[in-house]
Amino acid sequence: MRAAREVFAEQGFAAPMAEVAKRAGVGVASVYRRYPSKHELVEQVRIAGFRLLLAEAEQARAEESDPWAALVRFMRRCLREGSGIGTVLPPMDPQHVYSDEFRALQRRVPKAIEDLVSAAQRAGELRQDVEWPDILLLLKHLNPRLPATEQRRAELRSRYLGLVLEGLRPGGPELPGPPPDRAEWQALCDNQPVQ
Repeated sequence: MRAAREVFAEQGFAAPMAEVAKRAGVGVASVYRRYPSKHELVEQVRIAGFRLLLAEAEQARAEESDPWAALVRFMRRCLREGSGIGTVLPPMDPQHVYSDEFRALQRRVPKAIEDLVSAAQRAGELRQDVEWPDILLLLKHLNPRLPATEQRRAELRSRYLGLVLEGLRPGGPELPGPPPDRAEWQALCDNQPVQ
Protein backbone atom coordinates (compact mmCIF):
# COMPACT_ATOMS: atom_id res chain seq x y z
CA MET A 1 0.00 0.00 0.00
CA ARG A 2 2.76 2.44 0.94
CA ALA A 3 4.58 1.82 -2.33
CA ALA A 4 1.40 2.29 -4.37
CA ARG A 5 0.52 5.51 -2.53
CA GLU A 6 4.01 6.89 -3.10
CA VAL A 7 4.12 5.96 -6.77
CA PHE A 8 0.62 7.34 -7.49
CA ALA A 9 1.43 10.54 -5.54
CA GLU A 10 4.62 11.09 -7.52
CA GLN A 11 3.64 9.84 -10.98
CA GLY A 12 -0.13 9.73 -11.09
CA PHE A 13 -2.29 6.77 -12.00
CA ALA A 14 -0.51 6.30 -15.32
CA ALA A 15 2.47 4.87 -13.42
CA PRO A 16 2.97 1.23 -14.38
CA MET A 17 2.34 -1.59 -11.91
CA ALA A 18 6.00 -2.50 -12.46
CA GLU A 19 6.95 0.77 -10.73
CA VAL A 20 4.74 -0.10 -7.76
CA ALA A 21 6.33 -3.55 -7.57
CA LYS A 22 9.85 -2.11 -7.80
CA ARG A 23 9.14 0.39 -5.01
CA ALA A 24 7.68 -2.40 -2.86
CA GLY A 25 10.71 -4.61 -3.49
CA VAL A 26 8.67 -7.43 -5.05
CA GLY A 27 8.09 -8.81 -8.52
CA VAL A 28 5.26 -7.62 -10.74
CA ALA A 29 3.68 -11.08 -10.58
CA SER A 30 3.46 -10.76 -6.78
CA VAL A 31 1.52 -7.51 -7.11
CA TYR A 32 -0.86 -9.01 -9.68
CA ARG A 33 -1.44 -12.10 -7.52
CA ARG A 34 -2.62 -9.89 -4.68
CA TYR A 35 -4.34 -7.23 -6.84
CA PRO A 36 -5.51 -8.67 -10.18
CA SER A 37 -6.01 -5.19 -11.65
CA LYS A 38 -4.79 -1.68 -11.07
CA HIS A 39 -8.37 -0.68 -10.16
CA GLU A 40 -8.40 -3.23 -7.34
CA LEU A 41 -5.10 -1.87 -6.06
CA VAL A 42 -6.48 1.68 -6.21
CA GLU A 43 -9.58 0.58 -4.29
CA GLN A 44 -7.33 -0.80 -1.54
CA VAL A 45 -5.32 2.45 -1.48
CA ARG A 46 -8.60 4.34 -1.05
CA ILE A 47 -9.76 1.95 1.69
CA ALA A 48 -6.48 2.49 3.54
CA GLY A 49 -7.01 6.26 3.22
CA PHE A 50 -10.57 6.01 4.56
CA ARG A 51 -9.37 3.94 7.51
CA LEU A 52 -6.65 6.47 8.28
CA LEU A 53 -9.09 9.39 8.14
CA LEU A 54 -11.44 7.61 10.53
CA ALA A 55 -8.68 6.58 12.91
CA GLU A 56 -7.24 10.10 13.00
CA ALA A 57 -10.67 11.67 13.58
CA GLU A 58 -11.50 9.23 16.38
CA GLN A 59 -8.11 9.63 18.03
CA ALA A 60 -8.26 13.43 17.83
CA ARG A 61 -11.71 13.49 19.47
CA ALA A 62 -10.62 11.02 22.16
CA GLU A 63 -7.34 12.71 23.07
CA GLU A 64 -8.11 16.42 22.65
CA SER A 65 -10.65 18.00 24.99
CA ASP A 66 -10.64 21.27 23.03
CA PRO A 67 -12.64 20.93 19.77
CA TRP A 68 -10.36 23.30 17.82
CA ALA A 69 -7.29 21.40 18.97
CA ALA A 70 -8.98 18.15 17.88
CA LEU A 71 -9.69 19.54 14.40
CA VAL A 72 -6.16 20.93 14.02
CA ARG A 73 -4.62 17.68 15.24
CA PHE A 74 -6.76 15.71 12.78
CA MET A 75 -5.66 17.89 9.85
CA ARG A 76 -1.98 17.88 10.85
CA ARG A 77 -1.93 14.12 11.30
CA CYS A 78 -3.63 13.53 7.95
CA LEU A 79 -1.00 15.62 6.21
CA ARG A 80 2.04 14.32 8.08
CA GLU A 81 4.88 12.58 6.28
CA GLY A 82 3.88 9.20 4.92
CA SER A 83 0.16 9.52 5.74
CA GLY A 84 -1.00 8.89 2.17
CA ILE A 85 -4.07 11.08 2.57
CA GLY A 86 -4.86 13.02 -0.56
CA THR A 87 -2.90 10.72 -2.87
CA VAL A 88 -3.70 11.60 -6.46
CA LEU A 89 -5.92 8.82 -7.75
CA PRO A 90 -7.84 8.31 -10.99
CA PRO A 91 -11.56 8.92 -11.35
CA MET A 92 -13.80 6.27 -9.86
CA ASP A 93 -14.25 3.55 -12.45
CA PRO A 94 -17.97 3.10 -13.20
CA GLN A 95 -17.21 -0.43 -14.48
CA HIS A 96 -15.48 -1.49 -11.25
CA VAL A 97 -17.70 -3.04 -8.59
CA TYR A 98 -16.53 -1.53 -5.31
CA SER A 99 -16.62 -3.71 -2.23
CA ASP A 100 -19.12 -3.38 0.61
CA GLU A 101 -16.20 -2.39 2.84
CA PHE A 102 -15.30 0.45 0.49
CA ARG A 103 -18.88 1.73 0.34
CA ALA A 104 -19.34 1.50 4.13
CA LEU A 105 -16.14 3.44 4.80
CA GLN A 106 -17.07 5.97 2.14
CA ARG A 107 -20.26 6.69 4.12
CA ARG A 108 -18.54 6.82 7.54
CA VAL A 109 -15.80 9.32 6.69
CA PRO A 110 -18.06 12.37 6.16
CA LYS A 111 -19.85 11.77 9.47
CA ALA A 112 -16.56 11.61 11.38
CA ILE A 113 -15.35 14.88 9.86
CA GLU A 114 -18.73 16.53 10.32
CA ASP A 115 -18.55 15.70 14.04
CA LEU A 116 -15.15 17.44 14.34
CA VAL A 117 -16.36 20.49 12.41
CA SER A 118 -19.63 20.81 14.35
CA ALA A 119 -17.88 20.53 17.72
CA ALA A 120 -15.37 23.27 16.80
CA GLN A 121 -18.20 25.50 15.57
CA ARG A 122 -20.29 24.96 18.72
CA ALA A 123 -17.24 25.96 20.76
CA GLY A 124 -16.99 29.18 18.72
CA GLU A 125 -13.52 28.28 17.47
CA LEU A 126 -14.31 27.55 13.81
CA ARG A 127 -16.04 29.97 11.48
CA GLN A 128 -19.70 29.12 10.90
CA ASP A 129 -19.51 29.23 7.10
CA VAL A 130 -17.13 26.24 6.94
CA GLU A 131 -18.63 22.81 6.38
CA TRP A 132 -17.15 19.32 6.54
CA PRO A 133 -16.63 19.02 2.74
CA ASP A 134 -14.45 22.14 2.96
CA ILE A 135 -12.11 20.34 5.37
CA LEU A 136 -11.85 17.21 3.24
CA LEU A 137 -11.23 19.21 0.08
CA LEU A 138 -8.61 21.27 1.91
CA LEU A 139 -6.76 18.03 2.66
CA LYS A 140 -6.84 17.23 -1.04
CA HIS A 141 -5.71 20.75 -2.05
CA LEU A 142 -2.91 20.76 0.49
CA ASN A 143 -1.47 17.53 -0.93
CA PRO A 144 -0.94 18.04 -4.67
CA ARG A 145 1.29 15.82 -6.74
CA LEU A 146 4.72 17.44 -6.63
CA PRO A 147 8.09 16.31 -8.04
CA ALA A 148 9.74 16.24 -4.61
CA THR A 149 10.55 13.73 -1.90
CA GLU A 150 7.82 12.76 0.53
CA GLN A 151 9.74 14.52 3.29
CA ARG A 152 9.74 17.80 1.37
CA ARG A 153 6.09 17.44 0.35
CA ALA A 154 5.21 16.89 4.04
CA GLU A 155 7.12 20.04 5.01
CA LEU A 156 5.20 22.04 2.41
CA ARG A 157 1.87 20.54 3.49
CA SER A 158 2.60 21.55 7.08
CA ARG A 159 3.64 25.05 6.06
CA TYR A 160 0.52 25.70 3.99
CA LEU A 161 -1.76 24.11 6.56
CA GLY A 162 -0.42 26.69 9.03
CA LEU A 163 -1.55 29.45 6.67
CA VAL A 164 -4.95 27.84 6.07
CA LEU A 165 -5.69 27.31 9.77
CA GLU A 166 -5.73 31.06 10.36
CA GLY A 167 -8.43 31.41 7.71
CA LEU A 168 -10.59 28.81 9.45
CA ARG A 169 -10.84 30.85 12.64
CA PRO A 170 -13.92 33.01 13.26
CA GLY A 171 -13.89 36.72 12.63
CA GLY A 172 -12.73 36.92 9.06
CA PRO A 173 -14.71 38.24 6.12
CA GLU A 174 -17.46 36.04 4.74
CA LEU A 175 -16.21 33.36 2.39
CA PRO A 176 -17.15 33.83 -1.27
CA GLY A 177 -19.39 31.22 -2.83
CA PRO A 178 -21.17 28.31 -1.18
CA PRO A 179 -19.36 25.24 0.15
CA PRO A 180 -19.66 22.06 -1.89
CA ASP A 181 -22.64 19.90 -1.05
CA ARG A 182 -22.21 16.17 -0.55
CA ALA A 183 -22.75 15.28 -4.23
CA GLU A 184 -20.26 17.87 -5.44
CA TRP A 185 -17.73 16.88 -2.77
CA GLN A 186 -18.08 13.21 -3.76
CA ALA A 187 -17.57 14.00 -7.44
CA LEU A 188 -14.51 16.14 -6.72
CA CYS A 189 -12.94 13.55 -4.41
CA ASP A 190 -13.62 10.84 -7.00
CA ASN A 191 -12.00 13.01 -9.70
CA GLN A 192 -15.29 13.06 -11.61
CA PRO A 193 -16.69 16.04 -13.50
CA VAL A 194 -19.18 18.02 -11.42
CA GLN A 195 -22.68 17.80 -12.86
